[in-house]
Formats: sequence, C-alpha cells, structure tokens
Amino acid sequence: MNSINTSAFHTEEYRIQQRLGVAEGIGEQTKGFIRPFMPEQHRAFFCSSPFMVAGVVDSHGHPWAIPFWGEHTNVDDHHYIESPSPTQLSLALSDNVGWLINDAAQLDVNTGSKIALLGLQLSTRRRNRLNGLILHNRGGVIRVQVEQSYGNCPQYIHPRDTLPRDVAPALPASSITNSNVKGQYAQSNGLTKKDALLVAQADTFYIASRHSKFTADPRHGLDVSHRGGKNGFIKVDGDTLLFPDFSGNKFFNTLGNIESDGRVGLCFVDDNNGDILLVNGKASILWSHPKLAAFTGAERFVQVVIQNVTRVFAIYPFKHPIIERSIHTEHTGAW
Repeated sequence: MNSINTSAFHTEEYRIQQRLGVAEGIGEQTKGFIRPFMPEQHRAFFCSSPFMVAGVVDSHGHPWAIPFWGEHTNVDDHHYIESPSPTQLSLALSDNVGWLINDAAQLDVNTGSKIALLGLQLSTRRRNRLNGLILHNRGGVIRVQVEQSYGNCPQYIHPRDTLPRDVAPALPASSITNSNVKGQYAQSNGLTKKDALLVAQADTFYIASRHSKFTADPRHGLDVSHRGGKNGFIKVDGDTLLFPDFSGNKFFNTLGNIESDGRVGLCFVDDNNGDILLVNGKASILWSHPKLAAFTGAERFVQVVIQNVTRVFAIYPFKHPIIERSIHTEHTGAW
C-alpha cells in the first residue's frame, strides 16, 4: 500500500481511491503528472484562453467558482494572461471581474491566498488545471504562483463555440447598498423560480471546493472543476441539489475536498442573457441512494444543501452555442 505522504493526493482523495480500489494504479499513473510548474504546452494553452474559471474563497473561507476574463473580449485577443515563468501566471482582469470579486462576491484575493484555475478551450474540449497561491493583486492584475499543474480528461465537455456578447458596464466599487437587489446583482438564501429552471435545464456547471485546512502543503488548497451531462442531469428539490458523479480520471479532487470540508461553490452561466448564477452550499457524497442504480452512468450522487445564491445580471461577455453533444454523455442519465 502506498504511503499518503508520497502521494500527489491529500488524505481524503487517497482514501476514496482506496475505497474504490484504484489508489495504487492512480499513484503509478500520476507520477510526474501533477507538477509544481507548467510545461510549455500548458503555459501556451493558458495564455490563449479567452476565459478561465477560478476557485476563490470569501472572508468566511467558503469557496466560490467564478469566471475570469480580460478587458478585451474579442476571442482572438488573449493578452490578459501572461506567463512570466513556468511557475507563474499573470492575469489582467476586466473591471467587471474586479467588481464581481470585490463587491458581488467579496472574495479573498489578498497576497498569500489560495486560488484554483481551470483553463478551457470549449471547441476542442481541452482543459488544464492549476492550483496555487496569489503572489500579488494590484491594479486589477493577479499574479499566481503554481503549486500544482496538470491536465484533465475532457469526457463530459460539450464542444461549444466562444463568441463575444454585449455586457453591462462595471459599477464603481462599493457603490451598492445592502438591500436584497444590489445594483447589478441579487442575493438570497435560495433559488428563485428562474434560478431553479436554469439549474434544472443545465448541461454544464463549474464547482469549486476546498480542503478543510489551508497549509503550505500544495495538496491542501482549492480546486475548481467542470461538470457536464445531459440537459436535466441536476435535480432541484427545494433548497437541495442532487447530481450524479460519472466515471472520470479517478483523481477525486472534488470528492476528496467534499469529504475533507464540504463547502462548495457552483457556477452556472445563462447563455441567453449573460447572467452568472453563483450557488454556495454544503455538499456530501451519497454512496448509496434509491435512484442510483437506475441513473445511467452514475457511480454515486453528490448532494448540495443551498445556503446562499447570487445572480449577477448581464455580465458574462461570451456566448457558447453548442456545436455537438459529447458522445460520452450519450450513455448517461437525466432526472
């Protein structure tokens, strides 16, 4: 049995791998795969991404999954991301992203804070992951130090175009009140009917999760991941969401963090109007469930009890019309 001290995975990730009988194989497979630096291919990929998805915590330590993009929304203009070295990324973020971070979500992007980044090229279904630390945040530029960098399987990503859309201008920082409707966003403790419909019809979302303790160990940080399936693969039941966990790379980054801490942030993008729906809650893994055997492709379910919901209006600067459905979702179910 491999020692957890020599594994690229933290204790809870490793325990899930052991539970499912894959720990030894994954340990061998990932030797040298999860790196403390970006290979040249990953550096070029990140710097060519028109957008990324970030995992960042708020002042209470709760993770949020939010999109990052630059001031120029032409999909061929990617100058907002630079890689000054194999261990660093520099992100010159749009004023709208700064407003989203500082006002709508009030996230912790101070020097030394943990951050996770997911780079995506939806048309080719390619994605790469990066977990690290914020070196500095000044003038809308966030510089990130790599702790872990690795590729990810694209199985459940639906090929999509990335096209620009008109968005609302950024509001001045701290210009909003504490009323329920706050300028360009609304907050509540649960989903509205419009929110619930978006979630129930979704075929894609992003999920940020965290280890219970942030330490100098690179395994003890944040993670942000893509989840995809057929339209309707997420069940909305009042203040609870239920979605399947399909077979993937068997790293169990998200599930391991759920076992460690449980706090998660989910992100849904409304392609019709550019709204971003951010759902925060407490997650748990359901290893058994009355509906599990009948849900095609599901190996277990993840349940999220919703605690807070934020809808940001008309801010996301891209549209992602679908090109075709991922063939891997053909053999998965929906509610």
